[in-house]
Amino acid sequence: MLHITDSPRPSSNRKKRSDAALNKARLVEAARTVLAEQPQASMATIAAEAGLGRNTIHRHFPTRQDLIDAVRLQATDDSVANDQDYLRKPGELSGLAPTPLSVSDVLNKVPPFQLGTQIVAEAQRLDGVSSAAIYLVDLDGAQLRRLAGAHTFPPILPIDLAVGPEIPREAVAALRATIEQHLPNATVAPMYLRGRAIGVMLAIGTEEAELRALAQESAAALSLAERYTDQAARVRRSRATSPAAEIQQNMLPPRIVRVGGAMLAGNVMPGYEIGGDWFDYTDNPEGAWLGIADTEGNGARAAATAAVVLGAFRAARHLERATPASCVHLMKETLAELGTSQVSMSTTIATWSGAQGLLQWVTCGDYPPLLVDAHGELRPLGELQPALGAADFPRRLRIQSWRVEREQRILFVSDGVVERENEAGERFGLAGIQRAITGTVRDSAASMVRAIEDAARSHSSRESDDDATLIALVPSSSPQAH
Repeated sequence: MLHITDSPRPSSNRKKRSDAALNKARLVEAARTVLAEQPQASMATIAAEAGLGRNTIHRHFPTRQDLIDAVRLQATDDSVANDQDYLRKPGELSGLAPTPLSVSDVLNKVPPFQLGTQIVAEAQRLDGVSSAAIYLVDLDGAQLRRLAGAHTFPPILPIDLAVGPEIPREAVAALRATIEQHLPNATVAPMYLRGRAIGVMLAIGTEEAELRALAQESAAALSLAERYTDQAARVRRSRATSPAAEIQQNMLPPRIVRVGGAMLAGNVMPGYEIGGDWFDYTDNPEGAWLGIADTEGNGARAAATAAVVLGAFRAARHLERATPASCVHLMKETLAELGTSQVSMSTTIATWSGAQGLLQWVTCGDYPPLLVDAHGELRPLGELQPALGAADFPRRLRIQSWRVEREQRILFVSDGVVERENEAGERFGLAGIQRAITGTVRDSAASMVRAIEDAARSHSSRESDDDATLIALVPSSSPQAH
């Protein structure tokens, strides 16, 4: 039986920085809503709409014009990255302005490890640009690390805003403010790819509009180039990964994705050690698949077991008429074939229909999906079934379902989140998750993941001996069919 019990309140500099970024995002979103209906609305009215005080809004935006400028910039970002992009009709993207960089051309003609340098050279061809640089996000989501560019740009910029190595759309306003503190004369162009930024392009001597198209094309080119070179992977690692964690990192999908009718965000922390957990999702014509798993143990054996069982999940869902139950059965059979009779695995495998708002799943092991209701209250969904590898694993698995309302959110977590202990032996617990999401911008899957991660890290400063894995699902604000 799962209970929400009390646990210490998180407090750390990292969480304070993350809270400030979320507050800034809330103010910008509130301003967009209020100013659309009341163009002359006061700063106090906007702050009240965001649920924040007057001091907070003036701390982030000293003048009303500063806030309006931030709203305009956010609107420009949203035109590049938002969940409505999923609805573009075939052919609608034709006729757009030519891009300054051909992805296929540059990948065919430039050695992949020199791609960053080539992109910087392209940026410096733009009118007025005197110097430029490209930064990628590290695995912890705490730093921007320079991939290429002039050494007048610092090698590292602290950000504490990302989910793993990806920056969510709603954090970009705070990202710009952070970079401005270190480089007040730099123009910032996020490198967007399918609704999230994998890094930023910085330049001196030009406007962002000039950099935007190049930054978008560069994001696609760099992502493809990673299949041919380790250069970007090296930059993203601020310290050495264990062999197990390296396997794990290469198994994981993008941290922030949009699927039919929802935004998803997921992450595994820590990103450099252990290696027995995974999460996975994919978007198919019939709907989206989601999975999270926690392998008993750690190190190379756990990572190898996790990798093979993830392969079983992916193979099973390729079959016609696949269900969460059929996938879990193949995962269980694969675990048995490995001969690891003493190893168990907890997993939740689910399908999501955006058109119906329907989540269907099978949970075997520790923790079922968690429902966040319209009031922000947390509760477990459904029943648990025996873990993979358990002696009493059933021959028939129950597929459970829940119709997710627009105001509801779904979380998937591993025991490394819930059972994380501090120095006093107190667990983070479901109460810790509840506190973390209270006051969070729950319209964003990435913000929810980030808030829980920050709170879990603040709960215990010591290195955890277990992976902590989570996924957040947030239904889209408008219906999307599958």
